[in-house]
Amino acid sequence: MYPLRPPYVFVHRRVARNRLAVARMERILAAIGNPPLIEVDATDTDRVLEMAGPPAGLPAVGGRLRQGLERREADPSFLFNTFVWDQADRVAPTTRFHNSLAQRIAAVMAGVGEDFAFSRREANWTSGGTQYVCQGGWGIHSLKGCPHRCDYCDEAYIVNLMLDLEDFGDHVSRMLSRRPEQKLYRYDLFSDSLGFEPEYGASAILSECFAKSGDKYLLYYTKSDNVEHLLELPYRSNSIFYCTLSTDSVCRFIERGTPSMEQRIEGLRKCQQAGYRVRVGFSPIIPVRNWREEASECIEKLVAKVQPETVRLWILSLMTAAETETLIRPELLDPEAVRAMHAAAPHLSEGFAQPFPLETRVEVYGHYLDVMGRASPATPVSLCSETPAVWERLAGKLRMTPDRLYCCCGGRSGAPEAAAAAAAP
Repeated sequence: MYPLRPPYVFVHRRVARNRLAVARMERILAAIGNPPLIEVDATDTDRVLEMAGPPAGLPAVGGRLRQGLERREADPSFLFNTFVWDQADRVAPTTRFHNSLAQRIAAVMAGVGEDFAFSRREANWTSGGTQYVCQGGWGIHSLKGCPHRCDYCDEAYIVNLMLDLEDFGDHVSRMLSRRPEQKLYRYDLFSDSLGFEPEYGASAILSECFAKSGDKYLLYYTKSDNVEHLLELPYRSNSIFYCTLSTDSVCRFIERGTPSMEQRIEGLRKCQQAGYRVRVGFSPIIPVRNWREEASECIEKLVAKVQPETVRLWILSLMTAAETETLIRPELLDPEAVRAMHAAAPHLSEGFAQPFPLETRVEVYGHYLDVMGRASPATPVSLCSETPAVWERLAGKLRMTPDRLYCCCGGRSGAPEAAAAAAAP
């Protein structure tokens, strides 16, 4: 796992009831130098937040404590925990939800089950009166909080690690049977699980669940190049390796603490060489200075080593212009994109449409599509969480359409033959 040094390591008292959870915790502790443990339960929620949370008075941006507010270099604290599958065994959260961090810590301290393990996203969902093109589907989760330090992200300060993964695997297997219509499941959008492997052990348990499912596929959703354990897993047939790739400047200055662009490409190469189907997302795309040149370089380096099954494009969103400049140093951004962002700000009132206006999004996506079309013309490319208007503007460059979508992480984008169909002219 990553060489992390958490400032505090908490363990919920219920972990002691599960010997497999205790053994998993001990493996992780040994990997991080056996720091002292602080035993806690739901009544200690405020104490956990006071010790390991943000400095007092740090203002949340849009209710979220995004990491660009402080740009600290310290690793997050750990909270070892287990699921509480029976709702009758849970307690009421003991702290008010001041921000996104307090909300999630209060919830997991009080006890969560399938309401945490499985998240749901609708197909072609609507927000603020605007429709967005998306295949939808359920995701699976056993962590909350991330070891990376991306300025736009709020999975900061404390990582909650559910340790009863054998029980989690049983629940996942039953859920797969309950949902025959969904073929692909993304793991783990709430964290980056590969940063804790192989000591954590979720990859081994979930890959076996999916291999035995028949026609369901597990998607490792990651920025990590910590893939050595994946190369040796006995169950790989129904696992797909997906890496979000960023340009050099974004990796170095905005996605702090993540592997470099080259390291991520090398991780993709290793997984493809080991027999994994691999997918790539340029996500989020941030129009930094010289973004065109950097995007071209990134794509060319990618396709020189990897043949991705499919690629998705998603530009930074879910924040206002003012929030963007609070979280990301303005001098890093392309001046034209910044001017367009400010000009459009009074007219953009919905999260996924912010901060960049339609014209900027079309320009950025168009460049990526042009370069991908030259460098890897057989690779299907989709847009993620975009409006039908953007799809229409780029119809001449996209082989897919909103009603014929094969994307990186959508619930119906599992089988390899579907990828081949999407690649067809």
